[in-house]
Amino acid sequence: MGVGKGLLISFVSVLLAASLVFLGVLWSVQAFLYPQVYEHALNESGAYAQINLSELPGGSFVKLPSGGVPVLVGNYLSNTLSYVRGDSPDLNLTIEVDTSNLTSFLIKSAENFPVCAQGEEPFNGNTPVCRPAYVNVSDYVNLVMNKTNFSIPKNGQINLVKVFGINMSGMDEARNYAKGYQNYLYLTFALVIIFTAVIFFVSDSRTRWSGIDFVFSGVAVFIIGNVISTLPLGNLAGQLSFVNSVMEDLMASLSSRMFSYAYVTGGLGIIMFVLSFFIKKKKLIDANEGASTKQPQSGNT
Repeated sequence: MGVGKGLLISFVSVLLAASLVFLGVLWSVQAFLYPQVYEHALNESGAYAQINLSELPGGSFVKLPSGGVPVLVGNYLSNTLSYVRGDSPDLNLTIEVDTSNLTSFLIKSAENFPVCAQGEEPFNGNTPVCRPAYVNVSDYVNLVMNKTNFSIPKNGQINLVKVFGINMSGMDEARNYAKGYQNYLYLTFALVIIFTAVIFFVSDSRTRWSGIDFVFSGVAVFIIGNVISTLPLGNLAGQLSFVNSVMEDLMASLSSRMFSYAYVTGGLGIIMFVLSFFIKKKKLIDANEGASTKQPQSGNT
């Protein structure tokens, strides 16, 4: 093997190993764009049993679907992550409410709203700032609903995005990050294919160098996954005892995916390394082709 060819293979081999490690991390993180990993963590931690809607602001007027809190939370997770991934054009966090309880909740909230000082404007654009002293609570609720273009539908289904004015710029930023992440994932996968092909066609031993890279990368991703699984999370929960359990389960899921990737990548590397001893070497093929072109020509003497 010439010096130039050796340097080329070494350089591409380093790029392949780095790409494989990067791909392992990206592929493992991809699970967090889907609701199943969160639903599993919430279920294992017992978080669902600790969620009491009546203790949450406005939770008293929410009608639970068949299946209770797990189904409600699962729908929110699924719809939110679908929007973040770009699979859904709009963020849909629709819930079914008890309209009479909702009306009572809005009136009670209006009663606790600050009364406008003299000369203070009650609205900043369409955003309510204070309640004028001369407007009664029921009329103020209707005024706010007209200003914000919100009404209580007869079917009782309300999209929380519109009710609570969720910061869509933040959601759109998260969506852009997710799109960029997915582009990096596909690009890294393409680079792995390209670098593997380059080594196959340049190296005399065909798949041996690639096999070594795959095994090395599998070991590296396994070590990273093991480090993540032993990270001390500290007390993230405060009074919410289930939060630490959820975080631990999420980190365990991430480590598990890394371990799976490491086993598959390492196994492929071993297979590629062994196959290199059975695949006809490139220099032997080149020698045979060169010999065939130098066959003596027959002629009359």
